[in-house]
Amino acid sequence: MLRLMLDEIQEGISSLDMECSPQDIDLEFDGVIFIGKVFIKPSIFRQASKIYIKSIISTNIEMECSRCLEPVSVKLNAISEVQYFPLPKLAKDRIDDIGIGYYSEEYIDISDEVRESLILEIPMTVLCSEDCKGLCPHCGKNLNYGKCNCSEPDYLEESPVILRLLELKRKLEV
Repeated sequence: MLRLMLDEIQEGISSLDMECSPQDIDLEFDGVIFIGKVFIKPSIFRQASKIYIKSIISTNIEMECSRCLEPVSVKLNAISEVQYFPLPKLAKDRIDDIGIGYYSEEYIDISDEVRESLILEIPMTVLCSEDCKGLCPHCGKNLNYGKCNCSEPDYLEESPVILRLLELKRKLEV
């Protein structure tokens, strides 16, 4: 958990350097391996009981290339901005709004905001390189390491449009 103790937060502006493991904040996402630590730099502005926290967050992840399935390292950078108020005594006074959090005890836990901010920055797909050739759809060989020995599938040679395209492809390769 990433806790900021209320009695240690000075009136005015302050900043911290924090780090944690991905497991400390339950950081999990399908198809993503979190590598190393999560680094957090919260900038804190306190005015009486209102506390504004802007955190700059970074970590490294590993994902599979969308074309060839090779591992790809990606650096994630995220920003979290939340304004915290004391927890209202009546539940009806509580507002569920983006960017507003509540604290009740002697600390503010920023784990959820850090986790959510990082998850939002995970790319849908990654490529090992812009010119990744991917895998052969027939034998599964990684075409970045060379051509495979597969011949053109029979169903492609039956189509006159495909035949013309293959002929054009052969002429361009010469």
